[in-house]
Amino acid sequence: MASTDARAIPYKSAAWRVTFPILDADGDPVTGATGLDSEISKDQGAFADCTNEATEIGASGIYYLDLTSTEMGADTVALRVQTTTSGAKTAILITYPQEADDMRVSVTHWSNTAVAAV
Repeated sequence: MASTDARAIPYKSAAWRVTFPILDADGDPVTGATGLDSEISKDQGAFADCTNEATEIGASGIYYLDLTSTEMGADTVALRVQTTTSGAKTAILITYPQEADDMRVSVTHWSNTAVAAV
Protein backbone atom coordinates (compact mmCIF):
# COMPACT_ATOMS: atom_id res chain seq x y z
CA MET A 1 0.00 0.00 0.00
CA ALA A 2 1.01 3.54 -0.51
CA SER A 3 -0.15 7.02 0.22
CA THR A 4 -1.49 7.04 -3.34
CA ASP A 5 -4.20 4.64 -2.14
CA ALA A 6 -5.69 7.56 -0.17
CA ARG A 7 -8.67 8.86 -2.14
CA ALA A 8 -11.73 10.85 -1.17
CA ILE A 9 -13.94 8.17 -2.69
CA PRO A 10 -13.02 4.54 -2.00
CA TYR A 11 -13.41 2.05 -4.83
CA LYS A 12 -14.75 -1.45 -4.44
CA SER A 13 -12.02 -4.12 -4.50
CA ALA A 14 -9.20 -1.53 -4.62
CA ALA A 15 -6.71 -0.89 -1.81
CA TRP A 16 -7.62 2.22 0.19
CA ARG A 17 -5.91 4.32 2.84
CA VAL A 18 -8.31 6.01 5.26
CA THR A 19 -7.21 8.78 7.65
CA PHE A 20 -9.07 9.59 10.88
CA PRO A 21 -8.59 10.95 14.42
CA ILE A 22 -8.77 9.01 17.65
CA LEU A 23 -10.48 11.26 20.18
CA ASP A 24 -10.98 11.34 23.94
CA ALA A 25 -14.28 12.07 25.72
CA ASP A 26 -13.73 15.84 25.31
CA GLY A 27 -13.16 15.50 21.56
CA ASP A 28 -9.41 16.11 21.80
CA PRO A 29 -7.01 14.06 19.65
CA VAL A 30 -5.27 11.21 21.49
CA THR A 31 -1.56 11.02 20.75
CA GLY A 32 0.43 7.82 21.17
CA ALA A 33 -2.60 5.54 21.39
CA THR A 34 -1.50 2.09 22.58
CA GLY A 35 -2.85 -1.39 21.99
CA LEU A 36 -4.49 -0.45 18.69
CA ASP A 37 -6.89 -3.04 17.29
CA SER A 38 -8.31 -2.37 13.82
CA GLU A 39 -11.28 -4.50 12.77
CA ILE A 40 -13.48 -4.65 9.68
CA SER A 41 -17.02 -5.77 8.91
CA LYS A 42 -17.93 -6.36 5.28
CA ASP A 43 -21.62 -6.15 4.34
CA GLN A 44 -22.73 -6.35 7.98
CA GLY A 45 -20.76 -9.54 8.66
CA ALA A 46 -18.94 -10.24 11.91
CA PHE A 47 -15.98 -7.98 12.71
CA ALA A 48 -12.56 -9.49 11.99
CA ASP A 49 -9.01 -8.20 12.36
CA CYS A 50 -7.73 -6.02 9.54
CA THR A 51 -4.61 -7.10 7.67
CA ASN A 52 -2.86 -3.89 8.75
CA GLU A 53 -3.00 -1.87 11.94
CA ALA A 54 -3.74 1.82 12.33
CA THR A 55 -0.63 4.03 12.42
CA GLU A 56 -0.30 7.50 13.93
CA ILE A 57 1.00 10.35 11.79
CA GLY A 58 3.78 11.83 13.92
CA ALA A 59 2.40 12.72 17.35
CA SER A 60 -0.79 14.30 16.03
CA GLY A 61 -3.66 12.11 17.21
CA ILE A 62 -4.41 11.53 13.52
CA TYR A 63 -4.08 7.94 12.32
CA TYR A 64 -4.29 6.10 9.01
CA LEU A 65 -5.24 2.55 8.13
CA ASP A 66 -4.34 0.74 4.91
CA LEU A 67 -7.06 -1.61 3.71
CA THR A 68 -6.34 -4.31 1.14
CA SER A 69 -8.29 -4.77 -2.08
CA THR A 70 -9.85 -7.90 -0.56
CA GLU A 71 -11.00 -5.95 2.51
CA MET A 72 -12.58 -3.36 0.22
CA GLY A 73 -14.52 -6.01 -1.71
CA ALA A 74 -17.93 -5.19 -0.22
CA ASP A 75 -20.83 -2.80 -0.68
CA THR A 76 -20.58 -1.64 2.95
CA VAL A 77 -17.28 -1.52 4.82
CA ALA A 78 -17.46 -0.74 8.55
CA LEU A 79 -14.24 -0.13 10.50
CA ARG A 80 -13.69 -0.14 14.23
CA VAL A 81 -10.34 1.01 15.65
CA GLN A 82 -10.03 0.43 19.38
CA THR A 83 -7.22 1.33 21.76
CA THR A 84 -6.27 0.43 25.31
CA THR A 85 -5.35 4.06 26.01
CA SER A 86 -7.38 5.29 28.97
CA GLY A 87 -10.07 7.79 28.00
CA ALA A 88 -9.77 7.21 24.25
CA LYS A 89 -12.96 6.48 22.35
CA THR A 90 -13.30 3.82 19.67
CA ALA A 91 -13.05 5.26 16.15
CA ILE A 92 -15.91 4.10 13.91
CA LEU A 93 -15.81 4.62 10.14
CA ILE A 94 -18.37 3.44 7.59
CA THR A 95 -17.97 3.67 3.83
CA TYR A 96 -19.78 2.53 0.73
CA PRO A 97 -17.12 1.81 -1.91
CA GLN A 98 -17.94 2.99 -5.40
CA GLU A 99 -18.16 0.38 -8.14
CA ALA A 100 -17.08 0.81 -11.74
CA ASP A 101 -20.66 1.16 -12.95
CA ASP A 102 -21.66 3.68 -10.25
CA MET A 103 -22.02 7.08 -11.88
CA ARG A 104 -22.11 10.30 -9.89
CA VAL A 105 -24.01 12.76 -12.02
CA SER A 106 -26.37 15.65 -11.57
CA VAL A 107 -29.62 14.97 -13.36
CA THR A 108 -30.75 18.53 -12.71
CA HIS A 109 -28.29 20.10 -15.15
CA TRP A 110 -26.70 18.96 -18.36
CA SER A 111 -24.20 21.02 -20.27
CA ASN A 112 -24.81 24.03 -17.95
CA THR A 113 -28.51 24.17 -18.80
CA ALA A 114 -31.55 23.03 -16.88
CA VAL A 115 -33.01 19.77 -18.04
CA ALA A 116 -36.76 19.56 -18.47
CA ALA A 117 -38.55 16.80 -16.56
CA VAL A 118 -39.96 14.09 -18.75
